[in-house]
Amino acid sequence: MGKRVILFIILFVCTCAASAQQFVIKDTVYANIDRCFLYADGDFWFRRNIHDDIVPCMKRDDGKTFLYFTDIDTAKFQYEYNFSQCSRLVVIRKKRVSYVDFVPQPDYIDTLRTGKTFDVLQQRDIPTFTYQSADAPELQTLRRKYNLDSVASTGDEVTRILNVLHWVHNHIRHNGSAGLPKKERNAETIEKFAKKKGVNCRGLALFANECYLALGFRSRVVTCLPRNYYDDCHVINEVYSVQLGKWLWIDPTNEAYVMDENQQLLSVFEVRERIIQGKPIELNAEANWNNQSKVSKEYYLDDYMAKNLFYLSYILHSTYGADSRTPESTIEFLRLKPMEVEQGETVKSNTFNHITIREYFTNNPQLLR
Repeated sequence: MGKRVILFIILFVCTCAASAQQFVIKDTVYANIDRCFLYADGDFWFRRNIHDDIVPCMKRDDGKTFLYFTDIDTAKFQYEYNFSQCSRLVVIRKKRVSYVDFVPQPDYIDTLRTGKTFDVLQQRDIPTFTYQSADAPELQTLRRKYNLDSVASTGDEVTRILNVLHWVHNHIRHNGSAGLPKKERNAETIEKFAKKKGVNCRGLALFANECYLALGFRSRVVTCLPRNYYDDCHVINEVYSVQLGKWLWIDPTNEAYVMDENQQLLSVFEVRERIIQGKPIELNAEANWNNQSKVSKEYYLDDYMAKNLFYLSYILHSTYGADSRTPESTIEFLRLKPMEVEQGETVKSNTFNHITIREYFTNNPQLLR
């Protein structure tokens, strides 16, 4: 029998009612742990990161200890938890001890509700959104190369928008760890990059954006950010429907769009508001990841996107290669932030390697129209 690994999980429950949940802890021991990974039933997307700014909880009541012996690299355990409890994870391996006290993050919807106030009367000197004409030679080339008129097909405008969503999702494989082309970022370089190992959500949104522009739709790229950004966000599209007179949530990574209880399609800000207000929202039935696993409304909207909708950052000038990082290029963003957070600068500009990234900040959601 191989060497046994002893895992002590000491749980200090600081609150009352809790629900049972099964996790897998990866058996990795560091001399000084600064983060702890918990994998829910083996799913890669569920992580609890432990950061220096999360202080130990001092109140410890009703301590419970679980002891495991295993010859494999992971150990499964089941325990009572909720998002406001205090916990300590202790791992003993080869006579080395590592542990960390932590307070898990609060429910994502509760966090989103801490940023619900905006100022629709606020006026700042911010550039307006611009959208490249479908007559641009590079967009015309894309239109012919990908036969986009056939992709969009016939039917009403909304049907054509959704047809492009489905095609992009099936054409470009998502791989969250793959990254993006380093310099030129356009539909053709992204497609080439993705053929090797896939591309991240930003790459999918950039590719979809140029397809929509080539067909004459106003389309933009939206980076959805959590309140406390560490290593995860999500990038999607908004496409304007003249038929409906509004912007539509379009997520090519998950082949997803969002509706209200009457099956009316919603914009990104409308989804954010409905989550905060507890109003009904629905996810399209075919939403999925890489045609391999179904994406549920509970995970996608109530958890993942509730986390990532605290700030919304838009590329202001929607063009072919809008996010390219080539020398002498300038990329401008508009970030919508709620009134509850520290406001800071109204514009921030950084230049590195002769590339300028400039972001404007606003509390006025009317600018997104």
